[in-house]
Amino acid sequence: MQRTVSLLDRETLEELVARYDIGQLLEQRPACRGIENRNYFIMTAQDGVRRDWVLTVLEQPSHAGSSYVPLLDLCHESGLPVAPVIRNVAGDAIESVDGKRAMLSAMLPGQHVDSPSVEQARALGRFIGEFHRAARRPEFKVPAYPRNGRWLRDRESEVRGRLADPDARLGAHAVQRVADLLDREDVARLPSGPVHGDLFRDNVLFNGPKLTGVVDFHHAAHGYLVYDLAVAVNDWCSGPDGALDLQRSAALARAYHGVRPLGGRETRLFADFLLYAALAFWLSRLTVAARAGRDSTTRFKDPDEFKAIVLDRGTHLSSYQAFFRASL
Repeated sequence: MQRTVSLLDRETLEELVARYDIGQLLEQRPACRGIENRNYFIMTAQDGVRRDWVLTVLEQPSHAGSSYVPLLDLCHESGLPVAPVIRNVAGDAIESVDGKRAMLSAMLPGQHVDSPSVEQARALGRFIGEFHRAARRPEFKVPAYPRNGRWLRDRESEVRGRLADPDARLGAHAVQRVADLLDREDVARLPSGPVHGDLFRDNVLFNGPKLTGVVDFHHAAHGYLVYDLAVAVNDWCSGPDGALDLQRSAALARAYHGVRPLGGRETRLFADFLLYAALAFWLSRLTVAARAGRDSTTRFKDPDEFKAIVLDRGTHLSSYQAFFRASL
């Protein structure tokens, strides 16, 4: 469920553009893919040159907090296809629009893909490895990833009464399984660092096989690196029935492994983290849907998409464990 993003008042936008050294406002159009924030495409002209920008009006604070802008800067400085936040003429990264915090970034080239190819999956794997390698610096601090074992238990408890019995049993079993995983000492020692946390198809841009942009770092946090990889595999390598596409999965994971080699424990536990990532997004979507209510304008995605993935990952966990051990 998504609501239409309305246009901002032109006078408001002209006042905003005037606070940047980007020329005059030509036009605007809403970007409808956003779920948690409002995004607008802004076109300006300066010295006869047209430029395209993305204005993000924050409806919810970023998980990364004060680290959000420095993280984008770090990615850009490392040569990754990530747009940094543009500073206004006063040198500020954060502006105000409609009484809310807002940020302006250059529009990156490319298009979202709905049916990724093996080559595109491979390109994404390389990007994730390069991002993890660039951002994993002791001096760079981001808050801890919030969807831990306690979060899973709390969300499962919140939505349990709204689920049909088979779904309630599936959720309770998966939460216990993943919570037990996260309580293990060997898991606590897995490599961690800044993660994107939301590497879905609608946050990545391609020109053909070439990855040209990654956006929406609002879920960035400090977490397990293999979890970030699992989030991407679940979205980019699942069929309509939730089943894992093994060819795309292997291509993505191997490309990542070629940039930042996965350790033995990460490889052995990768299938478990696929279940963890699927469960986290299923519970998140269930929670948003439950809180929204039938007549709400709150935007949310279909929880059943991830219910199917949770069911598949749990059912075939052993075979997926063997597959990734053999593939990496």
